[in-house]
Amino acid sequence: MIEVMSLTHVLQKIYWAAAAACFLYYIGIGISARFGLDMSWMWLVAGGALTLAGFACKIALPGWVRAAWRALVCAGLALLIALLGLVISGMRQTPPANLDYLIVLGARVNPDGNPSPALQNRLNAAIDYLAANPETIAIASGGQGADEPVSEATCIRDALVAAGIDPDRILVEDQSTSTAENLTFSLALMEAPDDSVGLVTNNFHVCRATRLAQKAGYGDVHGVAADYTGLTLPHFMVREAACLIADWALGNL
Repeated sequence: MIEVMSLTHVLQKIYWAAAAACFLYYIGIGISARFGLDMSWMWLVAGGALTLAGFACKIALPGWVRAAWRALVCAGLALLIALLGLVISGMRQTPPANLDYLIVLGARVNPDGNPSPALQNRLNAAIDYLAANPETIAIASGGQGADEPVSEATCIRDALVAAGIDPDRILVEDQSTSTAENLTFSLALMEAPDDSVGLVTNNFHVCRATRLAQKAGYGDVHGVAADYTGLTLPHFMVREAACLIADWALGNL
C-alpha cells in the first residue's frame, strides 16, 4: 500500500509540473510571438487536462481505471513521439537541382504589408534556390486573410522581384486559403502534374505539405525546408503532429 501511495504521489507531481510547463509555455509564445497564434490554445487545454489529472490522483479509483488511464497516456506519448519523428524527417529534406517549379507556400503578411518572420524565412529559401537554378519557375501561392493588407501571393511575388528574380519567372496563385488549396490551385498553373516541384515552406511544415501534395496528384514533389528556430518551434512541431492526425482522419493524406 505504501508503494502504491508513493507512485500516486510521484505521478501527481509529474502531472502538475507538466501542467505548469504548458501554461508557462503558452504565456512565453504569446509574449515572444503573439497571443492568438494558430492553435496556441492547445497548451491551455493540455495544461488544464494535466491539472485535473493531478487532482484525480487523490481520488480513490478502481485499479483497472488507473491502469487504463496510464496505458492511454503512454499510448498518446508514443503516438506523439512517432509523429514528431515524421515532422523531423521532413525538416531534414533537401531538394534536387533544376526543378521545373518552385511553389512558395504563403504565410501571414503583417498589417504593414511586410512578410511575417515565417514568410520571410520561406522567401529567403526560395530566393537562394531560384538564384542557383535560373530555369526553375516560381509559383507564389496564397490568398488574402481578413487581417492582411495584400494577398500572400502578392507579397511573395513583390519580395522575389525585389530580390532580383525576373517577374516572367513568377506565376501567381492568390485565391487559396489553406495548404490543400495552395497545392490544388498551384497544380492548375503547371503544365503537367508529373513536372518536378519543390515546396518551399518552414521546416516543421515540410512533412505534411509534401504528403498533401502527393494526395493532390503531384507526381514528383520535394520539400524545400526554410529555416525556422525560436521559442515557437516546439509549438509548431506539435501542431503539425496534430494536423497530421486531422488530415489523415479527413482523408487528405
